[in-house]
Amino acid sequence: MEIFAQPAALHKVTKEQAQPMPRLSVIVPVYHDEMSIERTFDRLKNQLDQHCDEFMYEIILVNDGSTDNSLLVLEEIHRQHPDIAGIVNLSRNFGQVSATLAGMGSCSGDCVAAISSDLQDPPEMIPRMFKEWKSGARTVLGVREYREDPLTSKIASAIFYRLMQAYGIPLLPRSGFDLFLMDRSVVQHVLKNQERNSFLQGQILSASGNGVVQIPYKRTKRMLGTSGWTIFKKIKYFVDGFVAYSYAPVRFISALGIILFFLGIVLSCYIVTTTLLYGTKSVGWSSVMVAMLMLHGTQMMMIGVLGEYLWRTLDQVRGRPLYLIDYRKLPADREGSDHAA
Repeated sequence: MEIFAQPAALHKVTKEQAQPMPRLSVIVPVYHDEMSIERTFDRLKNQLDQHCDEFMYEIILVNDGSTDNSLLVLEEIHRQHPDIAGIVNLSRNFGQVSATLAGMGSCSGDCVAAISSDLQDPPEMIPRMFKEWKSGARTVLGVREYREDPLTSKIASAIFYRLMQAYGIPLLPRSGFDLFLMDRSVVQHVLKNQERNSFLQGQILSASGNGVVQIPYKRTKRMLGTSGWTIFKKIKYFVDGFVAYSYAPVRFISALGIILFFLGIVLSCYIVTTTLLYGTKSVGWSSVMVAMLMLHGTQMMMIGVLGEYLWRTLDQVRGRPLYLIDYRKLPADREGSDHAA
């Protein structure tokens, strides 16, 4: 059941303006961020208010099944700022990608930005990204030029994105991106082609074509709370992206199978030749076991990689929803908007 807020104007346009001002929607996924979300909202609102002569805006806060007091903080923000703040409360934790998609499906902007709730990505970037969109860019990416993260996170991220760039998505920035702004047409394409276990960065670049602009920035260290982006979630996201946009694992299996096949032929010829020329000798069980273990290990690896593709196909065919909205409170009536949720 969905509960909607009472109608309220985003930012009224004066009658003197010949053309309506563009609408900007900012999506903020929230998961266990009760300590930082209010600070994030205030800083984001302060930045956007400085450009109220350029655009109208709304901030859609998506609670991704938080079990702390995040939802209570969001409700208070909505109560204090009903004209610009909206809430989308998911029934459980679906992950940051699904929360972002839920926000896209509930926003009304002509362009849509997404930013994390922990202030590692500076809100000051969004007005700069809006100007690039206004100049004709379909998608604007905030590319991490430097990140104040632990060394292990930096190494893992560098390996992941270099592999994705080399074997999956050549246009993917080497440092990746979490901060972005998209034109409404790109948002509609992403929402229309939702995938199970989706790699959102790949979907955005695929829908954007050549109209992508990159703006470098420095990603700062998280000051409050702890990140819910665990190592297991990072590994799953890597596998999702690599399997979805790269055939390298399948080609590796094919190449390995061909190599083993020809090695088997060569070894068979060698055994037959030595047997005919020198007779046979007893073979130790250790060599047999080593050969069996190597071959069976290779077979299991091949089956495992193929299984990754098969279970994703099954998951896609099932058609289960990517997210379930418990309720939402939207910030405006959006009268005259073509993008109302």
